[in-house]
Amino acid sequence: MSKAYLILAYAVTPVHVGMGRAPGVVDLPFQRDSIGYPIVYGSSFKGVLKSSLMDKNSNLAKCIFGAEPDDTEKYMGRFIITDLIPIFYPIASLDGYVYISTDYLLKKTEDILSIVKGNSSATNIYSINNKGEEVGILLGKLKSSYTITLNNIVKELGSLIKDKVYVFSDDIGLQVVESALIRVTRNVLDDNTKKSQNLWTEEYLPQGTVFIGAAIDAERTNELCKGINDIDKAFREKLNNTTIFLGGKETIGKGLVRIKVI
Repeated sequence: MSKAYLILAYAVTPVHVGMGRAPGVVDLPFQRDSIGYPIVYGSSFKGVLKSSLMDKNSNLAKCIFGAEPDDTEKYMGRFIITDLIPIFYPIASLDGYVYISTDYLLKKTEDILSIVKGNSSATNIYSINNKGEEVGILLGKLKSSYTITLNNIVKELGSLIKDKVYVFSDDIGLQVVESALIRVTRNVLDDNTKKSQNLWTEEYLPQGTVFIGAAIDAERTNELCKGINDIDKAFREKLNNTTIFLGGKETIGKGLVRIKVI
């Protein structure tokens, strides 16, 4: 089987990766999967990783991620990048804040971990505590299905991350996740009259959200890969423990994400 690497990410600031305008209360919602959970599509994530690497080593970036749109010669990159899935969310609580997840999100997590199961340290990111607990969120108390304890490999991503995550069943899970999201209303004013010209609402994942994804070495080659020694090592060294801007809001201080490649 091809080598696969676990990718963990941590939102240093709130993150918006949009799917364009949509009807409803939120004009610019976050990207969603078929169930309605936030997700960063692989195409969006790959583009950001490639852009980050292009600034450091353009030949390596094109070897790993493929040709640029304006390149005369078209070729595929060596690595396959999965979707980046937000799995652990901080949410306001009677205790200040806690971390939450859902059965559905942990099943998606297990699917990603199964790809990199050859590396036992990479798959050991949490342990399950079968006992459910009540927690004060959503202006009341909710009973979790069970809790999990995060291991150091996750907790080292950021200072907000707590040991315990409350995992909720799928019948209320999406509602709980929705309540963790941030909706920000923005405005454009006329320079002269100071009257509103445009009013819209954007959706953000909160600072402290933890994501999971994977990078798979498909062991393809192209001309730019020739002459690069140990491409896998170069991939890890250039992207591990780096920060990227995910989404298009870096000018207002949003979208800063820390990446760990395992």
